[in-house]
Amino acid sequence: MASQKITEEVVYLCTGNPLPKDIEQISYWLLNESFAERVSETKTRKGLALVDIVREVTMFVFKIKMPSDVRVQLINDLANIEYRLSFGCNDKLQLGSLIAIFTKARSALVAVVK
Repeated sequence: MASQKITEEVVYLCTGNPLPKDIEQISYWLLNESFAERVSETKTRKGLALVDIVREVTMFVFKIKMPSDVRVQLINDLANIEYRLSFGCNDKLQLGSLIAIFTKARSALVAVVK
């Protein structure tokens, strides 16, 4: 990819890393919507690897305001997914795990509000 101007987006695209705005959108879907199809679609459309998404979502979780016990559990679960992906576990299975841990976190956040 040849470009006259080096921008943040060009750097992310050249390195194959997810854009911060994509990670923010995926995190929003994971916490607020029915998201399995959307995450898979974004992954396919942007050519992202699930391990890259998990890594960046983990960093994004540190920026979200939430109770520390929910954050710790979420980070631990994300680390477990990244660990399993590093050993070649099935992406679809791990995407299901990603969805499950955010569904669990969403339920915990709703319980805190009540």
